Amino acid sequence: MSKDWQLNHVGLMVTNKNTVLKRLQSLGIGVSVGPQPLLPHEAGQGSLTFYRKLDGDPVTSTYPTGGAHNFNDGESQIGDCQLECIEMKPGPGMFINEYLALKGPGINHICFNVPDVEGETQKLLDRGCALMFNATVNGKTVENYLDTRQHGDVMISFRPPASDWERAWKANNMAHPLVNNWSFLGVGIGVSSLDDAVRYYERLGFTEVGSETDDFHLGLRSRRMQVGPLAFEFVQPTSTTSVYQDSLVTRGDGINDIAFLVDDLEHEVSRLTEKGAPVLVRHDSSESGATAYFETRQEGNLMLRLIQR
Repeated sequence: MSKDWQLNHVGLMVTNKNTVLKRLQSLGIGVSVGPQPLLPHEAGQGSLTFYRKLDGDPVTSTYPTGGAHNFNDGESQIGDCQLECIEMKPGPGMFINEYLALKGPGINHICFNVPDVEGETQKLLDRGCALMFNATVNGKTVENYLDTRQHGDVMISFRPPASDWERAWKANNMAHPLVNNWSFLGVGIGVSSLDDAVRYYERLGFTEVGSETDDFHLGLRSRRMQVGPLAFEFVQPTSTTSVYQDSLVTRGDGINDIAFLVDDLEHEVSRLTEKGAPVLVRHDSSESGATAYFETRQEGNLMLRLIQR
């Protein structure tokens, strides 16, 4: 499962997208590239089916497509990762609003382009995951959100294979001279039970890679699952000083950081520190390589982790 998935975007829920986008760009982390183009931009009828609440209550609405569109998102290009900043209001509305009300800003989903949206959706439905959101244009599914929150509190969503216009848009973003040459590795997910999280993702059809890490310096146990091209690293703090502890205590299970491979960690530490992103903890490990966690949580509640390539 997931071997032929491609990353589309990482979905960050925020209350003010502009403050997040400006902060990431001012720190030299991400470049604001505007909203995603309407997907797909074709005239006809669109349909949305979504849960108003995280625990259910689906509703459906229809709307004309191909005309004017109000964008609630803004994209930050961080290396080869597209970070989708979706601006919502906490409270009643739909499940994303409820997520913000319960947890505050943070990554709520990761979206993949897959060859067969309906087929991949059915696999997770068969394993007990609910369909939280379905968007169609002229009867064709353009995105599904699956409820994979049981351990780790992150949803997986699917889109069809990228079209020519989307590939061209992303290539243009990557060509921006201020976009860093960073390679997106995956996400660090704080969990209260490491073993339960791994068993859950195995039941969903994903494969564990590598062996468990028990890192005394960072105060954590971790295990990794391969989800499409990404590593989902599940982390259980073993110390109150762990970089994962604050997030787990205040927000519960969820994505704590986004991780990138870099060519010159020393250079990035110097550059980002000078711009106002101090290093929270640094660790040189023969197993995982030199790693630095940066304090970038002021806007969007998202920590940055860089690893020497």
